[in-house]
This record gives sequence, C-alpha cells and structure tokens, in this order.
Amino acid sequence: MIVDKQKEEEFFSKDFNFSYSSLNRLLFSPSLFYKDYILKEKEIRLDKHLVEGSVIHCLLFEADKLKEKFKIVPGKTPSDSVKKVLYNMLQYTDAVSLDKVEDFVILDSLKEINLYQSLKKDEQRIAKIRTSDNSDYWAFMMNDIKNIIDLDTLNKCKDRVELLNNNEEVKTALAQKQSDFELDPITTHAEAYLKCELANYDFGLHGYIDFYEVNDDTKEVTIYDLKTTSKSITDFKDTVEYYNYWLQAAVYSKLVFENLPEEKKDYTIRFRFIVIDSYDQVYIFNVSIESMSSWMDDLFNALEAAKHHFDTKNFNLPYEFLIRRVNL
Repeated sequence: MIVDKQKEEEFFSKDFNFSYSSLNRLLFSPSLFYKDYILKEKEIRLDKHLVEGSVIHCLLFEADKLKEKFKIVPGKTPSDSVKKVLYNMLQYTDAVSLDKVEDFVILDSLKEINLYQSLKKDEQRIAKIRTSDNSDYWAFMMNDIKNIIDLDTLNKCKDRVELLNNNEEVKTALAQKQSDFELDPITTHAEAYLKCELANYDFGLHGYIDFYEVNDDTKEVTIYDLKTTSKSITDFKDTVEYYNYWLQAAVYSKLVFENLPEEKKDYTIRFRFIVIDSYDQVYIFNVSIESMSSWMDDLFNALEAAKHHFDTKNFNLPYEFLIRRVNL
C-alpha cells in the first residue's frame, strides 16, 4: 500500500464524517478507503443500475431537481465498458470534440481496458469509439463527467416511478403530510441531509435519508429507504447482507436518533426498505426490532474498528486481521 504522510496529515487535520458508503469501504478494505479518501484517488463508478437508481430517487423525491442533477444526452449513452474507455481517455487529452482526440489515445485506452482487442485493425477499433452517440456523450463529459443519462433511461425510470406511485402501500407510506396546524402529530421529511458528532470518536456520521416520518401520537419514527435491485425481491435478504444494507439502516437510524429533539429520544425507531426489482415487483420490507437491535450492535463494532484505524493510522488490513482474530 502506498503511504503519503503529507496527504495523511492533510486528511486528519480536518473533520471527517463517515457516510454509509465510506464506512462500508473501510470495513471491506482499509487500503481502498485510504486510496479513495486520504489519497483522494477515488475511481468513478460506472454502473447503469446505480445510475438508474439515482434517477428513480430523484424523480420520486425531488422531481423538480432532475435537470439540476442529471444531464440528458440526445442519443444513447455508451455501454459501461465504453464509458470506462472514454473516462480513461480524459487523462490523456483535453480535446472538446471526440473527433479531435488523437488515435493513439483511443487505442491505448482500449488496450488498457481490454476492449475490442479481437478486432484485427486499429481503424476498426477506433470506429467503435468514434460514433455519433459517443461524440454526444463526450461533449457532455467535457462539461460534467458525472450523472449523464439518455432519454431511454429517463423514460424507463419514469415508468418505474409510476409503478411505485401507483402502489397503494408505497403511496400511503411516502405521503408527505403538510399541515398549517402546528400541533399536527405527524411530520415528514424527504431527502433529508443529517449529520451528527459521535462522543469518544474523532469522526462523525452523515447521510441523505430518503424519507422519514415522526409520529407524536404513537411515539414512533419510521425511516424509509428506496432500493432498486437487478435481482428478484425474493433474493433481497441476501442482497442486504451482500451490500451491507444493514449498515446503512443502522447509520440512518443513528443519524435520525441523534437529530431528534431531546423530548423525543424515547421514540421507537423503525426501518423499512421499499424495494422495486428488475421484474417490476414492489414490496416493503419491515426490519424487525430484533434485527435492528443486532444491526446497531454491529454498527458499534464497526465504529470501534474505524476508531482503531484512525488512532493507529494503520490501513493495511481490515481491523479483525490487524488484531489477529481471523484463523482457519
């Protein structure tokens, strides 16, 4: 692992708040966390399912900000593999037009990504990149290299949002109650940014929560998180473990708890996943009190692991390996 003491000093001189994704990255691979957040060499993730999920979130909770958050290209966006080539090319050229990019830049990037190498001639490989749709995408990339979608993707996402909006259980759950009556027992919060300090830790937490409701009558807080999945809802329990969504639920629950007024700290916090799968099936998963209690214990263990890494500045191995708890 490459260590940069100057960048370490710069990183630790500033306040840091863990998001679910950054904490998850640290638990999975401290060396990758070091690369992404301390060295600031985070790679851009190109995954159409992640992009579609972000668009659906925006359409459902912040439809008025769609054009602010996403750039819509007139043609089709490239495949994920071609996108990787285009992003790789950005390192070697500042040409505003794809036609102006030198041939060797395209060929070197194709070789680095290992794409179209079975084609016999360089001209054939270059032609695969210099297409009309790729040229449109490149033009948008030169202005903003993130959050670019095509009309087909946008329309697909709109159809899925319509499915969610037509689902009675989802419609009831996400009803944004607005009342002029200041004693209304229910308040709702959509796309809420929350952060909190953590006692005895040199870092805090932060995150955007899709939707949560505070009910003063029942003394309950219900947090909703929307998930789109390329698998079936029948596999979602496994997906929760695979992607550590339990950690996200625990982080969000902690954030909401810490941001509640003192007189509401005794409210029961519940968590629900709203899931739409690739087969357009919609289901709301309730997280049991027992599961959430277990996940909060696991969050404490995760924060202790993070504390060890921050205190020792050792990011070579995951915490359980550093303290030699892993045996065969």
